[in-house]
Amino acid sequence: MGVTGTHFSALFILTAVSAWANGTWAQEKGDVERGRYLVEIGVCASCHTKPNADGHLNQSMHLAGGKRSGPYNTANLTPDVETGLGSWTEAQIVDALRNGKRPSGEPIRFPMGIFFYRHLSDKDAHAIAAYLKSIPPIKNHVERLPSTRPDQSYDLTTTIPEPAPAERGKYLAEAVAHCMQCHTPRVGLTPDMTRAGAGGTPYAVPGGGTMVAANLTPGNKHGIVQWTDEQVKTIITKGVRPDGTPLVPVMDFEMYAAMTDEDLTALIGYLRNLKPVTTD
Repeated sequence: MGVTGTHFSALFILTAVSAWANGTWAQEKGDVERGRYLVEIGVCASCHTKPNADGHLNQSMHLAGGKRSGPYNTANLTPDVETGLGSWTEAQIVDALRNGKRPSGEPIRFPMGIFFYRHLSDKDAHAIAAYLKSIPPIKNHVERLPSTRPDQSYDLTTTIPEPAPAERGKYLAEAVAHCMQCHTPRVGLTPDMTRAGAGGTPYAVPGGGTMVAANLTPGNKHGIVQWTDEQVKTIITKGVRPDGTPLVPVMDFEMYAAMTDEDLTALIGYLRNLKPVTTD
C-alpha cells in the first residue's frame, strides 16, 4: 500500500514527537546501572562519604558528603531535597560535572576534578547523574566553607561522544578513574599534561603522615615496565605489589576492584604508552 504525502507527514511528525519524548533526539535519560559502575570506579565515595573513626567509609552515609578535603567539606550527592541534589535536574548535575557550575551559576572549585570530568561523554555523564538521582536520599547538611581557589568552570556545549575503542584506556585514566588527577604533577592547581602520570604530588595518609603519588609512566624503572598486565591488575584492584607489599590506603583499590577486565586491560595499555618521565 502506498503512503500519501499527508499520511507520510503525519507519520513523520508522530515519529519525531515519539523520538523527542523518549530522548532519542533530545538528551537521553541516563542508564542507572551504567552510572552505578562509573561512580564506583570513579571513586566518588572516596571523597563524598565520611569515614568512620577507623578510617573505613561509613556506608550508612554513602555519598552524603561531609568529609573534610583540605580546607573544604565535600558535598552531599544524594537526592535529598534540602541538603543534597534532590532539587537538581539530571541536566544540572551533568553541567556541574562537566562545566563546574551549580544551578545558580556559582562555580565548583578545586579539588573537584572538573579539568578531567569535562571530557566525560554525554552518555556517561547522564548515567552518573541518573544514578545519583536514584540512590536513597540522606539528610546531611554540609557546611559550605569559603573558598579562595580559582574558578575552574567552563562553558562547554558540544556533544561528547563515547571514546573510540583505541582511546578507551586514556578516557578511563583521565575522565573517569582519577588516575591522572592524582598521578599527574600540577602547575599551581592545573595538571601538567606534558608530564601525565609522572607522579610526585604529596597526599595525606589516613592516621597521619603523607605519601607521594607514584610515577606511572614507563620512565619509572621500578614500576610498570617490570610488571606484567596481571600484576598491574592486582595492584589496581587489590592494592598489593608483586613483592607482596601493600599500597598505602590512599589508593582506592577496593573500588577499582569493580572495574571490568576489559576496562582494566584498556587502562593498562594506556599507562604503558604514556610518555616516559624519569624520576628518582
